[in-house]
Amino acid sequence: MLLTMLLLLLLLSPDSQTAHGHPLYMRLSPSTLQVLSAQGTQALQAAQRRAQWAIKRVLMEIQHRLHECQGPGRHRPQATPLQDPPELGPCGERHQGVANVTRAHSRIVGGNTAPSGAWPWLVRLQLGGQPLCGGVLVATSWVLTAAHCFSGASNELLWTVTLAEGPQGEQAEEVQVNRILPHPKFDPQTFHNDLALVQLWTPVSPGGPARPICLPQGSREPPAGTPCAIAGWGALFEDGPESEAVREARVPLLSADTCQKALGPGLRPSTMLCAGYLAGGIDSCQGDSGGPLTCSEPGPRPREVLFGVTSWGDGCGEPGKPGVYTRVAVFKDWLQEQKRAAPSTREPSCRELLTWEPPEEERVPDAAGLCAFYARLCPGSELSCAHLALQQCLQRRRRCVTTKSFPGSRVAGTWFQKPKPERRAETKGCPGLEPLQQKLAAIQRAHAWILQIPAEHLAMNFHEVLADLGSKALTGLFRAWVRASLGDQRVVFSGLVGLEPSTLARSTPRLLVQALKAFRSVFQTEESQEPWMRVGQGQRLGKEHHRQLQHLVP
Repeated sequence: MLLTMLLLLLLLSPDSQTAHGHPLYMRLSPSTLQVLSAQGTQALQAAQRRAQWAIKRVLMEIQHRLHECQGPGRHRPQATPLQDPPELGPCGERHQGVANVTRAHSRIVGGNTAPSGAWPWLVRLQLGGQPLCGGVLVATSWVLTAAHCFSGASNELLWTVTLAEGPQGEQAEEVQVNRILPHPKFDPQTFHNDLALVQLWTPVSPGGPARPICLPQGSREPPAGTPCAIAGWGALFEDGPESEAVREARVPLLSADTCQKALGPGLRPSTMLCAGYLAGGIDSCQGDSGGPLTCSEPGPRPREVLFGVTSWGDGCGEPGKPGVYTRVAVFKDWLQEQKRAAPSTREPSCRELLTWEPPEEERVPDAAGLCAFYARLCPGSELSCAHLALQQCLQRRRRCVTTKSFPGSRVAGTWFQKPKPERRAETKGCPGLEPLQQKLAAIQRAHAWILQIPAEHLAMNFHEVLADLGSKALTGLFRAWVRASLGDQRVVFSGLVGLEPSTLARSTPRLLVQALKAFRSVFQTEESQEPWMRVGQGQRLGKEHHRQLQHLVP
């Protein structure tokens, strides 16, 4: 857009310097400088986002490695199927001292708030930082939710999961999503098979408040009339605002015949069940999708079992329109198959590929590594298949880089966090952790100059561009002196610019790169003070550079 604007702007100001009637240099017009400043600011913001993401990516690698080293013994090989350590505690059991006090009159639509910690398996899925759906923790690294939540947004890099808060209101933990596995037969038109598994990038902390829910042991389900529970952050009423706190309700299971009569042919009893009151008033709503429908299993230690996942409904709490839930017991075999699948049977996720360091050209690719998925059906020799798998891995990695898109609200300020001090004591005896820490330190040093600049000061301004008309190159570009500023820090550098719309547009990217390098050089030599606070020094530097410019002008 800005490059298009450049084509419409007057590039040269009329006050060009001349000697014997011939111009010696020309000054770009203020309107062009304004456009360059806007592009320079965008370049600064993009550079800061890249730096923040580079650091966040290494931090995720460190966290992932620490979780692996904290497992029950030693480092878990990549080819081993995911195992859930027993430290999370028995499934479906609430924390001691936390009771589910929901009664029939309380409801998600306009009802009461659930006690803190009453739903340790309930999670919240966020797209670009914005809450979108609920989910249920079913294992240390797996969340079960509705497949329709990812319609049109299946890029795992855009999603995060917020785990349950503690019984004393402890802050919920937010983790990245590694993989999204919608059911292969999900139909977005009918919501048939509306189920998806989400693999977390890092397993749930054993000592945290989150606990998994129990899955049905067989195909049997509780009979009609059984009171079960639903929960979520969904809308308080149809098309209304979402709740800020978890709400819960008790709803009875309805028979397949009752559901079919109430909802018509849209209900598929083979994969759907319904629950609620035909009188209406108590129901799930928008934003509750993917959340749990759990029923208590009697015994000396009662526990909750997940029999349904919130899927769809005709309105919210309307008479004669109960809510519809995906029947979890029907998909038990598919769930177990996905959770136990070996890594070599899955295509690498974008998050795995972005944290992967491709082997050097002279090294023989590892046929059993991250790219093993692409070599499974290769008919050639082991070496040729390994090379083919590596090329396919690299190709998908490039696609992941180009499709990666993170909203700015999730980049600025929230992703750049220093490692917690208590982590250092855990690094001993963890293979591969020290190189990651060294990599993190190197990235932080390289990008420290731009990471320390507050967002409100992240603006580049071009004050003057003087083009020497006697220095035209074969490319049609002219040598120029550029004066620019970032906050109160000013720089002067030389570069090549075009004096026609097409040549200026072609030279602008390189000019912005040179400006970034000039600011980085100045900021790195002035580490004793925060550069945006050095008002006096910036003014002196600006005046000195201004005098240098004056010497260039005849």
